[in-house]
Amino acid sequence: MDTELAAKSCCSFCKTQKAIKEEKKEVPVCKSTRCKCLKRKPTTRLLGRPLNMGGDISIHAEKKTPKNDVKREHEREISTKEMFPEPLKSLIVVLISLLETSTKARPQKSTCIYRENQISCKRHLPSLEYPVNITHLEIREIDWLELDFNDLVSKFPLLTNVTVVHGKNITKLISPPAENNIQVLILNNLRLRRIRKEFFPNFTKLEELSLKSNNLKNLPKQIELPSIKAIYLSGNKWNCSLNLDWVLQLDESIVKDYHNLTCHEEPHPGKSLVEIATFMREIEDECPHRCYCSLPKVVIEPETEILEPIISVDCSYKGFTKFPETLPHKTKTLFLQGNEICSVSPLRTNPLYKNILDLYLDNNKIFSIEELEGAEWLTQFRVLSLRGNRLTQIPTYAIDNALQQNSNMPNAVRLILGDNPWRCDCPFTPVFQEMLQKFAHQISDIMEIKCSYIEGDENSLVPILELSRSSVCRFPSEYSVQALDLINIILIFLIITVLVKLAYDYYHFKKTGRLPWIVTKMP
Repeated sequence: MDTELAAKSCCSFCKTQKAIKEEKKEVPVCKSTRCKCLKRKPTTRLLGRPLNMGGDISIHAEKKTPKNDVKREHEREISTKEMFPEPLKSLIVVLISLLETSTKARPQKSTCIYRENQISCKRHLPSLEYPVNITHLEIREIDWLELDFNDLVSKFPLLTNVTVVHGKNITKLISPPAENNIQVLILNNLRLRRIRKEFFPNFTKLEELSLKSNNLKNLPKQIELPSIKAIYLSGNKWNCSLNLDWVLQLDESIVKDYHNLTCHEEPHPGKSLVEIATFMREIEDECPHRCYCSLPKVVIEPETEILEPIISVDCSYKGFTKFPETLPHKTKTLFLQGNEICSVSPLRTNPLYKNILDLYLDNNKIFSIEELEGAEWLTQFRVLSLRGNRLTQIPTYAIDNALQQNSNMPNAVRLILGDNPWRCDCPFTPVFQEMLQKFAHQISDIMEIKCSYIEGDENSLVPILELSRSSVCRFPSEYSVQALDLINIILIFLIITVLVKLAYDYYHFKKTGRLPWIVTKMP
């Protein structure tokens, strides 16, 4: 090959010299002994044997490209002569010739093996005539943009089994004509990303379909395959964040790898596709009106090894005046921010809320949580957010006791109490302050828990954690005497007078033996 290329380059150089010398009427000189500028006709070689109905054959098609025409080279040399100085024109012509020779495309080889009524090809189907009795076709390692079953059926009208595997760039599948005999269709490892619903209806006789190890993210909801008996779908990149209604329509008896289908992408990679689809359907059916329900996560229960859903319900800013009456089974997180809820009693009375772990009640109208005193929910919650409500005080001893018994303590529990109008007085504040200090790691916004605003009060909007006992338990310097205070003073004076008189009479009786004067006057 290198010798032929060198000879060809030398010939081009010699012819260039000849053209230049003839123009100047000089004798051309070529010192190369290998220059043989011969014209060759393009040839096509077909290696192999004729098709034999009873044996195996291998067909290799290879086509040679013709050499450049001498006349075209001469014209190019003349134009080069006009554009460049004479010392460079010979070198340029040689370089152009070398470049054209090295960039000639070689046709792609194709190998097909024929055995009785079966044919197996690699890369593509050559444009050759094949026997009409072909029923089994296999194509491997294809690099097509579209897979046209209409064309395949026209070439092989008796085709019943089609296997296409290990493709790269297929983006479109073209359905076969209505009159076809395809019973088995295997499309594995083709990197298919999508299959349209319109692809399936003409496969009226299809009994087995395999779409394994592709890049499919979902399938059409209803696939019309009246004769189907087996479907294989494992190894695809199913997206569980999309609508999964099509999964619940699959027939477990037909989809042979039904329980092996798994989600590929977040938020549920590696989890069972069927179970995730079942959870999603239950959530959709049980979700409260005006709320948004989702499945952000699923976990495997350590003891039972059963997939457990972590369901989230968002009813924020929907105008609720009380807790929703229904919730999806096994709801773990509930968002109720920005509503007009006043009471938290359902956490104690409604069994639906027993398993709620994370509860967000920010910016409502809750003024008390004393209803939760002694509630079982307080011993198992993880997050309770009451920010921006109307709380002035809470049952500190009840909260303290519940937190100590909580099974999620100390790392998982979060209590959010900021932006409430807290009361700062001697009976409540010292005890509340002690609770805040004790559970400082669990109270996320501890510095946002401040005294309510009272005009003229030096403790207004001061973080409760920073208050001193003397600042909340102080006595005023002056008292204004009220009517009730005056009555109390008079009563105290009278009681003291009676006691003194009783003591005097007792002493006088002991000393003189006389009864008190008032006793002698009594009947």
